[in-house]
Amino acid sequence: MVDVSQYKELFVDESREHLQCISRNLLTLEKESENTDALNETFRAVHTLKSMAATMGFPDMEELSHEMENVLDVLRKGGEPGEGTVDLLLESLDGLETLVESVATGKTVKLDLTALHKKLKNIPAEKKEDVELPTVTAEGVVAGRVSPSIRISIEKIQALQNLVEELAIAKMSLLQIASKYASHELNEITATIDRHTSELQDRVMQMRMFPVGYLFDKFPRAVRDLSKKTGKEVDFIVSGKEIELDRLVLDEINDAVLHLLRNAVDHGIEKPEDRKDAGKADKGKVILSAIREGNHVVVSVEDDGRGIVIEELKKIAVERKIITHEEASRMNDADVYELLSEPGLSTAREITDISGRGVGFDVVTSKVNSLGGSVRITSEKGRGTNIELHLPLTIAIIKALLVGVEDERYAIPLDSIREIVAVGEKDLKSVEGKEIFGYREHVLPLLRLKNILDVSGDKDSIGPVVVVERADKFFGLMVGRLIGQHEIVVKPLRFKGRTEFAGATILGDGTVALILDVGGLMSA
Repeated sequence: MVDVSQYKELFVDESREHLQCISRNLLTLEKESENTDALNETFRAVHTLKSMAATMGFPDMEELSHEMENVLDVLRKGGEPGEGTVDLLLESLDGLETLVESVATGKTVKLDLTALHKKLKNIPAEKKEDVELPTVTAEGVVAGRVSPSIRISIEKIQALQNLVEELAIAKMSLLQIASKYASHELNEITATIDRHTSELQDRVMQMRMFPVGYLFDKFPRAVRDLSKKTGKEVDFIVSGKEIELDRLVLDEINDAVLHLLRNAVDHGIEKPEDRKDAGKADKGKVILSAIREGNHVVVSVEDDGRGIVIEELKKIAVERKIITHEEASRMNDADVYELLSEPGLSTAREITDISGRGVGFDVVTSKVNSLGGSVRITSEKGRGTNIELHLPLTIAIIKALLVGVEDERYAIPLDSIREIVAVGEKDLKSVEGKEIFGYREHVLPLLRLKNILDVSGDKDSIGPVVVVERADKFFGLMVGRLIGQHEIVVKPLRFKGRTEFAGATILGDGTVALILDVGGLMSA
């Protein structure tokens, strides 16, 4: 007998993809019962899952898939779906997901599926004219279609990435050594190694890139269930699913995006009667989208609901003693939106199992910031809210500016840098104990890196100023000296209670340089 346990990981990965496909197409069928493409794709996915479960020896999964397949087969042959058919198929899908996750975790889950099987067997369906069906192979693929891809686990890609990172560090060391010697042969081979290593880095990074549809396809079901639970009508629109992002970044932002969607439905979209009173369509709109902007991907969640009421948010923040009345009176809209990132702040007056416990948005912002991204909020009372997550394409290898402060070196991600300017003592002023300087007809706050990081030396010395940007806000960062632009390998590193650092990197000479977190510096 063949031992199939070695294929468990592959089985789980493929099963999750099929379950996602089933969910996506069932939601399409709920809106478009005549959509034969969605019906056939659902049938193929269920059929494949049944075959896989049988091969792996999971009888509960095989039986439930078989019952779903029977219902879908009747529909494929012209049956008219009765009331509640899609709901029942989605309930069956939930059962399959539970069984698949039990395989993934290794924990035995015993589900009582008796009632579900009975309901599946008794679904009424009216027969219509016979239709010609596509041929389905034992693997559940339409005959004639062959996928040219192979499946590689993210762990193997990550292991390869680690080797490439070590190679990149060795390359930087070689470049540094070559710069000390006037050797044509050494320069030639160094240039070749540099070129091939960079290409290898790019190739591995391409292997890590996934369409955001991998993440987005998980959410239509969640929005559908939430809208039903809250008694709201929601038109959920998804765009930009073909945009690619680092798989590790996608995995990290799953909960953040889900939280924003839950907030959009629960806090943002009004009940149909309230929308009608406000002169809006009964059905609200929630848009999940992704676009590429340079070296970033912007994932946004937008709704056409009630919007954020600035004065109400200020009032709640004062009540929770997050800010004072005086501070509230001086805040502009952007400052008020930042209050949403404060732990424990919620605009929900009533706690439900969906939201209102003051936990969530602060986790969203901290997660995005930890990835080197930023969060931007725009809102208009009565018109809706748009929350954008600006995310780096990758968190593995980035371009950075190396700067020196006394004998220490730090890296500033190049994507955060707007410009480098020279300032003199006469250009600096102080307002309420804080330094500022003039920049292109604007006045920006100035932070001295030496003071923030408590580096020993002359605290008042003047050096070049790096103008950095974070969430549409600019400030100047005074450093000791500029070393140059480098491609660096990001190594995760966190200091408890210190928000100024986003990680570390190993330089060509083997020394370690800390990577600065621009957002953390602003709040330090």
